[in-house]
Amino acid sequence: MIFLRILVAGTAALFLCQCSSFEKEWTQSVANYQSGKVNAPFGPWQGDWSTITNNHTGGLRAIVKPSLKKDHYTFRYHATWASIFQGSYSVDFPGKKQGDYYIIEGDKSLGIFGNFGHKAIVTNSSFEAKYSNDKGDLGSFTLKRP
Repeated sequence: MIFLRILVAGTAALFLCQCSSFEKEWTQSVANYQSGKVNAPFGPWQGDWSTITNNHTGGLRAIVKPSLKKDHYTFRYHATWASIFQGSYSVDFPGKKQGDYYIIEGDKSLGIFGNFGHKAIVTNSSFEAKYSNDKGDLGSFTLKRP
C-alpha cells in the first residue's frame, strides 16, 4: 500500500512539473508572438483536437520552435482529455515552406499510446493537421493564434 501511494505521489508530481513548465513556456511564447518576435510556423497556437474514430475531443495548445535538426521543427503540445486529464509532450518533425505556407509531416512513438503521426499545413494564422496512430485512431486538430 505504501508503494502504491509513493507511485501515485511521484507520478502526480512529475505530471504537475511538466504542466507548470509548459505554462511558463506558453506565457513567454505568447508574449514573444504578441510583440512580433516570432512568425509562422513558430510561436504559440491554440485550439481543439478530435478523434474521428472514437469521438474523443479536447483542448490543444502548441509551441513551435526551431529544432536542432536541419529542416525540422520542435512542437511542444499540451492537450486536455475529458476536461479532467491533461498532458504535454514534444516532437520534432521535418517541414518545408511552400509559398506562403509550411507542410510539416512526421511520426513519433508515444509509448503506450502507440506511434503518432501528423501532416499539417501551417500559415501565418492557422494550423490545420490530420493525425493517426498505429492503433487505428484518426483525427484532426485546428489551431489559431492566441
